[in-house]
Amino acid sequence: MRLTKHLQPTAFVLLLLAAGCARTPAPAPVPAPLPAPAPAPIPPLPAMGGDASFQAFIRDFEVTAIAAGITPQTYNRAVAGIAPVATIQQSIDNQPEFSRPVWSYLDSAVSARRIADAKFMLTRYADLLPAIETRSGVAKEILVAIWGMETDYGASTGGYNLFATLATQAWTGSRQEFARRELLAALKLLQDNNYPVSQMTASWAGAFGQTQFMPTSFFKYATDGDGDGKIDIWTSPADALASSASLLVREGWQTGKPWGYEAKIPALFDAAEADLDAEKPLSAWAAMGIQTASGAALPAGEDSASLYLPAGARGPAFLLFANFRAIMKYNNAASYALAVGLLADRMAGGADLVAGWPRDERTLSRAEREQFQNSLKALGYDPGEADGVLGRKTRAALKAYQKSKGIAADGFPTASLLVTLAGDAGSAASR
Repeated sequence: MRLTKHLQPTAFVLLLLAAGCARTPAPAPVPAPLPAPAPAPIPPLPAMGGDASFQAFIRDFEVTAIAAGITPQTYNRAVAGIAPVATIQQSIDNQPEFSRPVWSYLDSAVSARRIADAKFMLTRYADLLPAIETRSGVAKEILVAIWGMETDYGASTGGYNLFATLATQAWTGSRQEFARRELLAALKLLQDNNYPVSQMTASWAGAFGQTQFMPTSFFKYATDGDGDGKIDIWTSPADALASSASLLVREGWQTGKPWGYEAKIPALFDAAEADLDAEKPLSAWAAMGIQTASGAALPAGEDSASLYLPAGARGPAFLLFANFRAIMKYNNAASYALAVGLLADRMAGGADLVAGWPRDERTLSRAEREQFQNSLKALGYDPGEADGVLGRKTRAALKAYQKSKGIAADGFPTASLLVTLAGDAGSAASR
């Protein structure tokens, strides 16, 4: 039977109603989106010092800081009242690690007074220091030596406003890229920890606390040494020393190994072999006639070491190991790391150096140090930037020049060598 022919009226109506119910309902109207809330207005910057250029930099850097997650309120707290530090470039130009003869630098860094104070600190913190040494593997004498070198055991942590000194270097000078990175980290340090800005004092370089950390280093290595749930390297020796131990461990410190020791070179030794970047096994140095400072054979073993002549062939020689390079991660100056190692040895009862320093050599002025670099460059060598800092690159260039002249290639700049070098550079220019 076909339903279409014999369908009753009532059934037909019901069928139509059912078909209507099966249809897809019309979509509900979509409400218009609510307008986005207006961003909170950025508060105006507080009053500050400096000229129009410095103030414009502070205004412009706020955009960079906010993009990096710094709130306007934090930024305002940091820059309120700051002004450029006028003496920074002078401090950069006269860093003692690079501007003074190494023996003069060490006379101050490893003085009798500093050794006595180091021994006192070992006694005063007789519970704290061995505990850090046990946890980290870093010798307590090395930690105390760094403490003494950086702030004279907390007595001189720096009197500069952290944000003023970093902003000055970020604004102008040769360290802008570095300082801008550190300034952002310092702002984050303030925002995360809510330190009183007045407490956030620093050295001219922007290093702070009892063991002088740069802001980025703080975020990499800072450690809660006293277990109080916060890290304050300004006022807590435990936090400062534990943080220093953390840095050294992360940078390759080898537990139970020496940083280095004084060595003795034979009379006809080729000084060109002495290079901080040239490591050889102790057996290789022994085969070349290197002995301990007392004239004994070198210790057995295949530990790698580099030979360092900080004052040329006329001064003491040192065999340096991996722990010396770890110390240089704290301050990338060999004379600094040497001072730390020698101070640590002396507070532990070690004797003074056997070999003497060539104290008859005249101290070179900054202009003379720059002349060294310019003369080397004029002769086709690459001493790096002519900045008066006679670092590793300049010494390498000087060694190459000395080799060309058939003289001891020890890389040590002297006043007499400067005369010879300047003469050759002048002759080359006149050809």
